[in-house]
Amino acid sequence: MGQAASGGLTQSDVDEVIAASKGVFNQAEIESLYKRFRSLDRGRKGYISPEEFLSIPELSINPVAQRLVRCCECPNFTDFVRLVAPFSPRASRDDRLAFMFSVYDVDGDGFISREDMGMMLKQLAGSSLAEEDRQEVITQVLALAGGAERLDLPGFKAALASADLSNMVVEVGVDL
Repeated sequence: MGQAASGGLTQSDVDEVIAASKGVFNQAEIESLYKRFRSLDRGRKGYISPEEFLSIPELSINPVAQRLVRCCECPNFTDFVRLVAPFSPRASRDDRLAFMFSVYDVDGDGFISREDMGMMLKQLAGSSLAEEDRQEVITQVLALAGGAERLDLPGFKAALASADLSNMVVEVGVDL
């Protein structure tokens, strides 16, 4: 990404990143996100290391933080914007569900399997949920999703058709 003389983004960079976010962020929000990105990228490497990524307070307390870090190891600014775009109030439901699917598809094979669900439940519940209880939850989820042994993206979207995703929204503060 080309840098403006002031160390900021060029207009071309901003336009490129707006397109990468599918238009959910405007120019002011992109500039604000860039400031946040640069504050996280302590060594000015052009990407955020896993340690820097986990220094985000809202993320560090999330039980799936390690999974999120593995989903997007060392994101550059454009990747960072793509990562936060599903949390924009202007993001589509499909984009939010696709993001969730990618987090739950631990092995990246295009399906959420029993194993993927088990790993995510273990991260979410820790030791408070015994293995047999975890397997029972997975069996119930798959039964509710039509009885398949694994979910593809369309099946995942269908299973969550009535889910409320309103808590998946984070506003980007804009410095005026």
